[in-house]
Amino acid sequence: MFSDEDTLTLVHAVQKQYASLNLKLPAGTFTILAAIALTSSDPLTTQPKIIGLATGCKCLPKDKLPLQGEAVHDSHAEVLARRCALRWLIEEIDRAASDGSHWHSAWISKTADDRYRLKDGVYMIMYISTPPCGDASMRFLATFQDKEMASLKDSAVFPPLDPNVASRGRDNYSLFGVLRTKPGRADSPQTLSLSCSDKIARWNVLGIQGALGSAFFHPIYLTRIIIGEVPPDLHDVVKSDCERAFWGRLQEIHGLPEGYKLSRPEVQFTSVGFVHSRSAQERSSLTQRSCNESLTWVADSTSPHEVLINGLKRGVPPKHRYKMIFWPRLSKVSLFHLYRKTRSIENLPPESKTMTYYQAKENMAQYQMAKNCLLGEGRPFSGWIRSGARWENFGSSSDNGQQSTDITD
Repeated sequence: MFSDEDTLTLVHAVQKQYASLNLKLPAGTFTILAAIALTSSDPLTTQPKIIGLATGCKCLPKDKLPLQGEAVHDSHAEVLARRCALRWLIEEIDRAASDGSHWHSAWISKTADDRYRLKDGVYMIMYISTPPCGDASMRFLATFQDKEMASLKDSAVFPPLDPNVASRGRDNYSLFGVLRTKPGRADSPQTLSLSCSDKIARWNVLGIQGALGSAFFHPIYLTRIIIGEVPPDLHDVVKSDCERAFWGRLQEIHGLPEGYKLSRPEVQFTSVGFVHSRSAQERSSLTQRSCNESLTWVADSTSPHEVLINGLKRGVPPKHRYKMIFWPRLSKVSLFHLYRKTRSIENLPPESKTMTYYQAKENMAQYQMAKNCLLGEGRPFSGWIRSGARWENFGSSSDNGQQSTDITD
């Protein structure tokens, strides 16, 4: 049982780790913080293990997506935190190989089929400093709108939304349970990124390990999501909306392959504030805008933290963005490189040297079956926008190509 004291301990651990990274936000800006942690019922493991932490509220517009996988598409905190956790999980396997028989992980263990899973009694928990964008936060955000904006939204007329089409941002804002693209603002460039509410729901079916991670791990699910910045009088409303957004709208999913399921993480709230949240920053500045930069941190990593802007490592000149040394550690090409390295360490059957990132993901048969149960025609998320092969047709050592990026809220 995860008590209120346990929640407080975990949130304070996240805040302490964030503070230690000493991120300085430009004046008049705010951001969102998310983290993924592991807890254990083992009495010898009393403290939560923060494995990934990130800030951010930006993503790349459709016409600026990288063709070589060298820039992160979606820099919202929740998405980055999940990618941090994925990197930690795979690197934990690598740490096992480097330490040989002396290695012991308190968190993961190998199964009879040579894949890994979380140990019995180990649970994965997500913290988010505010309700995630999309379906989970529609009524929450509506309570803070001024009367003029609310009147404008009430009078706006949108074409009927096809059940198989994602809504643009907060268009059709009175509809609940629908897929929504980022960003929420109607005046921002269009993106292919689905909202964080939608992505959390996806993880609740497919697991946070993703397609490439499924080569090494059985599906890994969140068991709890802790959310900040929700006033006590809105707890019931936001909890109801989160439960619908995260798993309630997927109740009819069926046909999932063995090992996959619809996970229903418990939603909890914390009164502990985040120092760089919008509400905290509003007390010190009248003008507020979301910060362009994102911080990412991976526990136990050789290069644990980076600051990203426009999906790239801050300070990297455009002409160097394709060089391996400058790849963001959470970019697709960097994670693909780690995947290739770990396949070799685990003595998995070799893949063609010319295999692309897209092809490698498509080869994960069980994962793709589960994905089709969620996103296939006539399935709950059939309106999911897929980036596909066009932006994933690269190898694990891409170092060429030319493309600029820009960023949007």
